[in-house]
Amino acid sequence: MVKLLNKKAIELSLNFIVILIISIIIFGFGVQFIKKLAAQATELQEITTSELDERIGNLVCESSDRVCAGIDRKTIRRTKFDVFGLKIINILDSQNFDIGVSRPSPSGYTKNKQPIQEDGLIWNPKARSVFIEKNEEKNLGIGIQVPATAVSGTYIFDVKIQSADGKPYSATQKLYVDVP
Repeated sequence: MVKLLNKKAIELSLNFIVILIISIIIFGFGVQFIKKLAAQATELQEITTSELDERIGNLVCESSDRVCAGIDRKTIRRTKFDVFGLKIINILDSQNFDIGVSRPSPSGYTKNKQPIQEDGLIWNPKARSVFIEKNEEKNLGIGIQVPATAVSGTYIFDVKIQSADGKPYSATQKLYVDVP
């Protein structure tokens, strides 16, 4: 009888240990899942300009363009963000270029062709300076985030590039964000 109780006690202890190990493994997977989820939920404001530049990938531009926006129109859903790519080819002497991203007035149009005056879209960077050697090119990223309160429509961004002497280096590039 004592042997039978010892056998049941050992079996119960082993079952407890197995359940404990399985629980620890499941907990570990849960922690790993939450960690991955949190790492992917990066806000646009927390992304550095170098991280934006890395996300744009290769731009498809004609070789004769001084400044090229690879894709100038994107659809971005509310609460999401995306990155536009911009390529600058310096045909002048080595120098700094000032890039400014601003909004025209009106800043966009609703699907009913009504002007949008204020929208709360966030973009990064608003302005930056980049040094480019003579006959070199530089790929830059411009990130745009659409808030949950954005109205459906098309939003417009102006990208202006100036050389070191303050003169426009190219025509103003237009970027369009369609919010469904």
